[in-house]
Amino acid sequence: MTEEKGHFEQGRWVVDPEIIAPQASENVIDKRLSDATLSVATSIDEMVKVTHDLIATEEGKQYIDRTMKELQAEFQKSLEQIIGRAKDELAKTTKPGK
Repeated sequence: MTEEKGHFEQGRWVVDPEIIAPQASENVIDKRLSDATLSVATSIDEMVKVTHDLIATEEGKQYIDRTMKELQAEFQKSLEQIIGRAKDELAKTTKPGK
């Protein structure tokens, strides 16, 4: 008998075809790489367009202005909280009788 895998069929030895596990071929990898590259290029292109719109359009300028005002309000609120805590701590340490 041979060492090849197979079986008897009508009194004759038939070699079983090798079952090859599916593997990623170069074409599949190339396609995925190409798709990923296209996706990155598209994202960069969109960022350039949005940046242009922020700077060059009235809507973009209003968006920046609104965002800056919101940030200023949050910053002011944070500073007031920090100052309030500092005053409370200072008042605790400077109470008479300590």
